[in-house]
Amino acid sequence: MDHIPFGMFLVDVLRPKVLVELGTFSGVSFCAFCQAVKELGVDTRCYAVDTWEGDPHNGYYGPEVLSELKSHHDPLYGRFSRLIQSTFDEAVCQFEDSSIDLLHIDGFHAYEAVRHDFEIWLPKMSERGVVLFHDINVRESDFGVWKLWEEIKPRYPHFDATWGQGLGVLAVGNQQPDLLRSLCNSADGKSREVRNFFCELGLRLELARERDELRLELTRERDELTARLQEQSNVIGSFQHSLRSSLPMRFFYIWSREGLGGIARRALSKLSAMRRQLSARRQRRRSERNNRQVNVRPIAFYLPQFHRTAENDSWWGEGFTEWTNVSSARPRFSRHYQPKVPADLGFYDLSRPEARKAQADLAKEYGIHGFCYYSYWFNGKRLLSRPFDEVLSSGEPDFPFCLCWANENWTRVWDGLDKNILIEQSYSEEDDRQHIRWLANAFWDKRYIKVGDRPLFLVYRARSIPDPMRTTSIWREEARKLGFRELYLCRVESFGEERQPPACLGFDASVEFQPDWSSFPALTMPLRRGNVWRVFTRWGFSSDAYQQNDVYSYKRVAELMCRRDAPPYKRFPGVTPGWDNSPRRKFGAIILRGSTPKLYQRWLEATIARFEPYGPEENLVFINAWNEWGEGSYLEPDIRWGRAYLEATRRALREK
Repeated sequence: MDHIPFGMFLVDVLRPKVLVELGTFSGVSFCAFCQAVKELGVDTRCYAVDTWEGDPHNGYYGPEVLSELKSHHDPLYGRFSRLIQSTFDEAVCQFEDSSIDLLHIDGFHAYEAVRHDFEIWLPKMSERGVVLFHDINVRESDFGVWKLWEEIKPRYPHFDATWGQGLGVLAVGNQQPDLLRSLCNSADGKSREVRNFFCELGLRLELARERDELRLELTRERDELTARLQEQSNVIGSFQHSLRSSLPMRFFYIWSREGLGGIARRALSKLSAMRRQLSARRQRRRSERNNRQVNVRPIAFYLPQFHRTAENDSWWGEGFTEWTNVSSARPRFSRHYQPKVPADLGFYDLSRPEARKAQADLAKEYGIHGFCYYSYWFNGKRLLSRPFDEVLSSGEPDFPFCLCWANENWTRVWDGLDKNILIEQSYSEEDDRQHIRWLANAFWDKRYIKVGDRPLFLVYRARSIPDPMRTTSIWREEARKLGFRELYLCRVESFGEERQPPACLGFDASVEFQPDWSSFPALTMPLRRGNVWRVFTRWGFSSDAYQQNDVYSYKRVAELMCRRDAPPYKRFPGVTPGWDNSPRRKFGAIILRGSTPKLYQRWLEATIARFEPYGPEENLVFINAWNEWGEGSYLEPDIRWGRAYLEATRRALREK
């Protein structure tokens, strides 16, 4: 959005014969290019190239994004513009060498990917050719556009559009218009004036967009209120109609026979009958909903890091547990609820059996079917294993459970050193066999959650396994040797790359992990972002924390997740009562602001209402989480809400 005025200016200056954009997504920048072509009456052919499936940076999405773009693009620009659903490598052969005048590269932003795109498309650039690189200012995660830009810009005339996320203008052709040539060669002072001018235009456009979004939000709320008022009006109208239908003759008849008291009694009788009818309808709908919803099995993810271990003492200091992060957290902006303090269960120690029993009793009381314990297996070495080992060996508490292999490297991300690996995850066929043999000890337990007679086992990051199809085949083979008919394997959709059908990796189903932050960029924006809020932050009207962390509206995220289409494969739905991992992050935390028990209940109710179990025991709903205090995702009571989230869970589940 920040660079739209500047992009339209470039179209005017270059008057390109062929314009190509690599990576179009929802089409904001591409439609701006097309609009410039249309307004200027330029003889330009425009092409947008994208798979419209997403990537790890933008998140993954379905066909609705392309469909929505087509509905806007085709009527307005279809005469001179074309959308090409293809990979960049497949599309390059559709263009002749030296034919493209303006190329906008905005695909996958990793260094190797951007360099590859530039190199294979460079021969297609004409003598007047200009290449645009988006996001040259972004240096977070594995974004690498900035690095490539620093390498190649000394070779060509260039201009750094440094406002917003940054746009690099590279004049790769030798025959450039005078205005563009002077822009690339202008002194710093002149360049600064140009940047300030277009930055101001972009800021105004951003303000207009935010104003329009606010109008839409107000309109939506007005329509919801109007609908509720109309519903009440219909009840009143029905009563008025019943009165009008008997007037005037029936009114005078009753008055003459029974007097004014008779009229009043009959009116009250009519109102009572209507109230009974409405009550019966509500009861019938509630009963139908109860009968359907009571059949789901809600499973809560469970973190075992609330006890001392030798490894944590060594890595983080003597006596470290998850409570260390939780208790040291502080608010980062106004009304930011930190630190979070437990209530009924206190700062428990999971090495104590009475603490584990109290958790299970509470979960059972409020309708949770079982816990999904995170299991930390590192090539035969297990971390945080004591709580589950004692649950398994003692037979207590008597509460269903399953396991999720959290197969990630452990790093020092909590103190900002995310590249410093504490213990690395490694894989081999021998380890696969050793792992499943150990898991069998848990699978045989009578409390272990099964789908039919198949033990349920989750993998947090299936794509991290070098050959997941081979690993799952080994697991199934070994399980049969150990006496199990079959396993029920689920991969968790924890990151953007975990989106293809689970059967392609050897799994039976997927588990939706909430919050699904990998899809946020395609659906919503962090709060208080953009040029306007940067100015407000600089003036002290907004906290720096909104720029340093990704703060989203819990209500907005919940609404968007409820609207998502179901995938064309088995996926068990998930919800979360909240998310705030700022206790674990100095910067770059993800925070869902504004969670309440009421909003969480609505999300869980909507999820259950939409979910149609795939079979009698394929009826799982996952809640993230029971006790992720360090990530602000827990059902356990705290001093602010007490048991309100547990009560909301029970209401949503309609336990009888």
